[in-house]
Amino acid sequence: MRSVLVIGGGAAGMMAAISAARAGAAVTLLEPNERLGKKLNITGKGRCNVTNESGCAELIAHVLRNGKFLYSVFSSWDGRDTMSFFTSLGVPLKVERGRRVYPVSDRAFDVSAALERELKRLRVRLVRDRACALVFRDGRVAGAKGEAGSYDADAVIVATGGVSYPATGSTGDGYRLARQAGHTIRPPCGSLVPLVSDDPDCAAMQGLSLRNVTLTVRNGKGKVIFSELGELLFTHFGVSGPLVLSASAHMHDFSGERWRLVIDLKPALDEKKLDARLLRDFSERSNQTLGNVLGGLVPRSMIPVVARRAGIDTESRANAVTKEQRRRLLQTLKSFEVPVTGARGVEEAIVTSGGVSVREIEPGTMASKLADGLFFAGEVIDVDAYTGGFNLQIAWATGKAAGEAAAAEEDKGMEEKRYAVALDGPSGAGKSTLAKAAAQALRITYVDTGAIYRVIGLAARRAGVEPRDAAAVTALLPGVDVGMAHGADGQQRMYLNGEDVSDEIRLPEISMYASAVSALPEVRAFLLEMQRKLAREQSVIMDGRDIGTVVLPDAEVKIFLTAAPEVRAKRRFLELEQRGTPKPFEEVLAELKERDYNDTHREIAPLRQAEDAVLVDTSALDFEQSKALILDTIREKAGL
Repeated sequence: MRSVLVIGGGAAGMMAAISAARAGAAVTLLEPNERLGKKLNITGKGRCNVTNESGCAELIAHVLRNGKFLYSVFSSWDGRDTMSFFTSLGVPLKVERGRRVYPVSDRAFDVSAALERELKRLRVRLVRDRACALVFRDGRVAGAKGEAGSYDADAVIVATGGVSYPATGSTGDGYRLARQAGHTIRPPCGSLVPLVSDDPDCAAMQGLSLRNVTLTVRNGKGKVIFSELGELLFTHFGVSGPLVLSASAHMHDFSGERWRLVIDLKPALDEKKLDARLLRDFSERSNQTLGNVLGGLVPRSMIPVVARRAGIDTESRANAVTKEQRRRLLQTLKSFEVPVTGARGVEEAIVTSGGVSVREIEPGTMASKLADGLFFAGEVIDVDAYTGGFNLQIAWATGKAAGEAAAAEEDKGMEEKRYAVALDGPSGAGKSTLAKAAAQALRITYVDTGAIYRVIGLAARRAGVEPRDAAAVTALLPGVDVGMAHGADGQQRMYLNGEDVSDEIRLPEISMYASAVSALPEVRAFLLEMQRKLAREQSVIMDGRDIGTVVLPDAEVKIFLTAAPEVRAKRRFLELEQRGTPKPFEEVLAELKERDYNDTHREIAPLRQAEDAVLVDTSALDFEQSKALILDTIREKAGL
């Protein structure tokens, strides 16, 4: 049994340990703190923003540094996969504003406790010790030395975090270990950090939280570098809160740049409408003091500051306000300025920007390119993102990739034996998810056949061709060159006439085109040889409805994956509910049964089980049990 040592018991470390153990490795988790997940337990003000309910493209769009490096792991494990993982561990989740995902209990401890239970169930060995140095043997990493002992391992995963919140154990140990292996470290600094201002108004309003305001950041030349609606907080040193933390990620040079925060206190009203509101309030409440009138516009602790900036006396009557005072009040409400002189220290940052250079890490496996047997996960890597669950998603995705790769690294013979896996089944059976997971575990190529049809659909749309017009689509095919490539990380990229269209084919409008062209026999015949050629050249796993019967009739392994209609409908029902687009269960079930009927009664490539396919019914199985059964079947049939 392969042994894996995980250094660091935070979010990334626990996920890495769980993933390695699930892949069959004997895992030791090294953590100096008395509790695992110490930083995890304080995230989201103790509520734990577990992830963001987003797919790969949206996740990458919210990564500040080196987002493209995460394409592979986010493609294999996105926000919805994280949600399914924690739901399977018994943590009910909810989705809030901005697709932020939290435990229903609003307790971060429920998340860390679920991870600890899974570690115990998998018999992961937990050792309270701090790693001091890596151990090298025969030119590869073979363990680590701690303050209390030495720990041999076939692979080591460094998941020690950055340098923010040092009280939680993030003290930069991982950088020292990485340097020992020859890695380059981008100097760490704070990201998502409170900002300092010398404006006394901030201290005067400390503790005041503003919601539904727009914060705009301008540099010394007046250029807008950030603008967003949300919440912020005044403090004794300046400003903090979600908006400020996000804005800080765009502000780096505090010595050579002059930054200004401009707060729109009434973003729902443009200047014309707000001016009309002021005139109405002053007219209707003409005998009241300006302080009372302003109480309807801004929080009480902000009234003296706003009045002073507008040059008005809060004790004077509303009917005494001049046109110039009203203009200045309007300007103050729409452009409340706060000068910024710097940022708080990295120890107060939510995350650390900087760390191990991504150029020296394999993007699909998180393996070191410089030292065999060494892997990285989480904040120790030079990647960081905005608030909203994105940083924890980085931890989960990189931890999972590192754990699985570390557990599977040794078996080169498995890669040399060529075989094909055909995975068919009805809608909602989990074919794509399980096929990708199996391919990653076996280190073979997952062929997304649906993506191939999406390329044809895109070609039809670009040409202005009706996708159901068989003659027009067929005439288009001779000029269509569909290309597919797999990088070192194993991720599939799709090309149309030499152009990488991997992202474009995932647009919602392409789905309809792909569905229509895939029903045309001319298109299926056009793509058939391409799919078969892929299986001849490398070990693959393909999923669909006719892979074992038509596309790869000679596949070494054929699996027909299914589950009871009610079970598949329930999975779909819960998925829609988590996404915030619920449907009645009866409606979901009816749609699924209709899809089953259509798929099994198609004239072209109907859904049916190949005679030599193994039937796998997942009605009573969870994801991990289903994955284990699929892998056992493949290994047995392929003779691995």
